[in-house]
Amino acid sequence: MAVATASVKPALPEFFYPANVLTELRLAAIPFILAAVVLRHPAWALGIFVGAAFSDGFDGWVARRFNQRSSLGLYLDPLADKLLVTTLFVALAIIAAIPWPVTLIVLLRDACILTSAAVLYFGTGFRDFRPTWWGKASTTAELATVAVALYQSWAPGRFADGLERFGWFSVVFLALISARSRLVMDPDDKA
Repeated sequence: MAVATASVKPALPEFFYPANVLTELRLAAIPFILAAVVLRHPAWALGIFVGAAFSDGFDGWVARRFNQRSSLGLYLDPLADKLLVTTLFVALAIIAAIPWPVTLIVLLRDACILTSAAVLYFGTGFRDFRPTWWGKASTTAELATVAVALYQSWAPGRFADGLERFGWFSVVFLALISARSRLVMDPDDKA
């Protein structure tokens, strides 16, 4: 039996669309995760982070399923992702849970993407900044690496240590590949 997917565009401002509320909650969770990291409560940080990370996929599903895509969500969702990942990489580097070189590569990649987008936007008016497959893979690796680093801080062990090191390699590799895919735009590389 097929379930109808009715268009549910409420007479509410976009700020209150359910998908955008999930994104806003993810943004609101960032200070709590940071506080838990700084105060050395990795179990709390991991729990809140996992909820925030799952909301990232769920908000997109809600927007598509109920036809509630919005211009606010188009900009707010990637902003929330970048703020979540970037602030946690920096915080975890400060407490030595992630090496600074890995963090700097993540920051450099994001700075290059933002600079390129700004140049294209202000120079040509180009606005189609959909993520590439490599960009999504890079963000997924970053989220997974943060989760493993938080887990390793909470329950250290050889298995988590190995996963964490694999995550560092994956983040660096995918950051470089995704940055290259942005510099050399392949029309078939849209996600």
